[in-house]
Amino acid sequence: MIHYYAVLTKCGHVGKDKCIKIWFAVKAENSKVAALKARKYKRVKHNHKDAIIQVREITFEEYKCFRFENDNDPYLQCKNIQQQRTIKNFEDRVEPDEYLLSKYRKTISDKNIDYLLKKNAIKKKDAIRQIQLNYQYEMVV
Repeated sequence: MIHYYAVLTKCGHVGKDKCIKIWFAVKAENSKVAALKARKYKRVKHNHKDAIIQVREITFEEYKCFRFENDNDPYLQCKNIQQQRTIKNFEDRVEPDEYLLSKYRKTISDKNIDYLLKKNAIKKKDAIRQIQLNYQYEMVV
């Protein structure tokens, strides 16, 4: 039997370490299949472990509403990545992506310290401090 599900997903192409959360309406046999189908929608972050945030069962009327919203969503309808950044209320929808931020922190501890130590011949503590300052500056900008 077919059920209707609303799947909250993370969508990308909005900048480094950022994402937009969008509800997609899906017809499926169960919630697991609904999550797999939602991954196939365009702009959903396919390589993310946590691209699917939440799955819940909905009624047919809610299903139609979600479909209508997605058909009229300017972010999903943009074919060009540069165009989508100029849509109205774009900045209000963008959120930091915790998965990418944690991945970036791991990269800092492994690769960048060794590179700075070799390049500048400085102490490890100074290399860590320099990387953290750069990271904080990027988050502010």
